[in-house]
Amino acid sequence: MMTYNRIFALVLALVLVVPPAFAGGNECAVNTTPGEDTPLSDTGICAIYLIQQEETHYHNTYVPPGSSTLFVNLDWFIPQQSLTLKIISPDGSTYAYYHDTDLGGDKDAQIRTWIPSPEAGTWQFQVYGEIVRGTQDYTVEATAG
Repeated sequence: MMTYNRIFALVLALVLVVPPAFAGGNECAVNTTPGEDTPLSDTGICAIYLIQQEETHYHNTYVPPGSSTLFVNLDWFIPQQSLTLKIISPDGSTYAYYHDTDLGGDKDAQIRTWIPSPEAGTWQFQVYGEIVRGTQDYTVEATAG
């Protein structure tokens, strides 16, 4: 017969070994303020990723000709951590480089921007783990509308 200590140890081992269900998933939600619109489109990326200190992850999305806006949203949920976002246009030039406080002035663990009349082609996004303790999960969304 198993003792309570062994059962507790087994449960604790399972909790520590099994990763959270959301790690590597593909559901995203955009944090918007009331009344704020986000583009609805089937073109784009949206997924959950894991990043560590000084790691760079590369993402891209295709923007079709005639798109009026490219919406980009990077969320990492913990303001004490810091990620940066570099956006590269289809011609290979740096469109923008953002830190957490660049767009709203507050350290809110989010970088959200809209690119008006984006150039058609493949846009690239580099997410860099500037200040990350352990592993940080994040979502990145890029949607053309």
